[in-house]
Amino acid sequence: MKKIALLSICTAAFLSAALAGCSDKKSSSAEVEDKPVERVSPKRIAFEWQEPYKAKIDEFRSSADFSQEDSRFDIRDLDRNGTPELIISPASYPNSACQLYTFSEGEVISLGENGSFGCFVYYPENCCFNSEHYGQGFILGEYRTLSENGFKTELSYYNNADSASSGAAITYEIDKEEVTLKQYDEEISKFAGYPSVLLGRKYTFGNACEEQALYFTESWRAVLSEKEKELIRNKLTELAPDYDGYAGFELCDLDNDDCPELIFSEGISDGCGCRIFCLNEGELTELEGKYGNSGKIGFDAEKYVFFSVDSSGNQCWNLTDEPLDNYEKSDSIIECGRNYLLSDAVINYALQ
Repeated sequence: MKKIALLSICTAAFLSAALAGCSDKKSSSAEVEDKPVERVSPKRIAFEWQEPYKAKIDEFRSSADFSQEDSRFDIRDLDRNGTPELIISPASYPNSACQLYTFSEGEVISLGENGSFGCFVYYPENCCFNSEHYGQGFILGEYRTLSENGFKTELSYYNNADSASSGAAITYEIDKEEVTLKQYDEEISKFAGYPSVLLGRKYTFGNACEEQALYFTESWRAVLSEKEKELIRNKLTELAPDYDGYAGFELCDLDNDDCPELIFSEGISDGCGCRIFCLNEGELTELEGKYGNSGKIGFDAEKYVFFSVDSSGNQCWNLTDEPLDNYEKSDSIIECGRNYLLSDAVINYALQ
């Protein structure tokens, strides 16, 4: 049996243990009429945007805005047109917006900035995203979608409710027109009444993260066989009734064998973990236990170690049989588990 190596890190000591996991021999090929075929490596799946986005990432890494400690990036298809957008998050302080880029007609095109604190809220159900700015006692925001010409504002809003304690007259506005609080909430709910994810800070700027983002994450559709996609689709459909709309999932190769594991996120609440499933000779096998917290795990893309994100950071695991006693994090860390929200439309998109 393949073992999940577990490391519990105390204040000054390292202990190690093992948890039972996937079979020792994980299949590296799909079954077609009972005859194994060679699995395509994700690195062999080519998209036009990959090298231009790599150049843009490397350009930012060499700029004065880059911080090894605080800069992050993300790659997501915000309008589901088949070409993902590149999101660069220079920093996590309040007024730091994300820089968004898309790829069209052979060029990387700037879409402008969006968000604050180095991230923004995205609603996969309606492909809409939110941008908010905070001042003394007020909020100014927009709900946006992408169009051929860049951002398209679907709704703008303003309120100064946080000024109530200073005696100010409270105002609510939608598209620069004053409205009642009831009208304000009704209009906002048309866009924000769906489960959301927070985008912008998925990847650090380590080389292994760059490789994963550019050459792996968007390639699994082409790597997996139709039978494997069906196994994953069926499992997600089976799990869905037991979880709310904030459950999510992600495909990520946790053991460097060119075959992704399915990471299922139970939600975003404290105590929600991740369940991990391995493709194994025509079956989908679940690892024992749950991992991480708040529906996320951290993944070291250079050393193939995954660990708790929001807890005290006192546990980490791997599937590669490498010893963990002296493990130290690399500069290539990915936040995993919530690349997609759990809905029929998103499942079909992710596994098409």
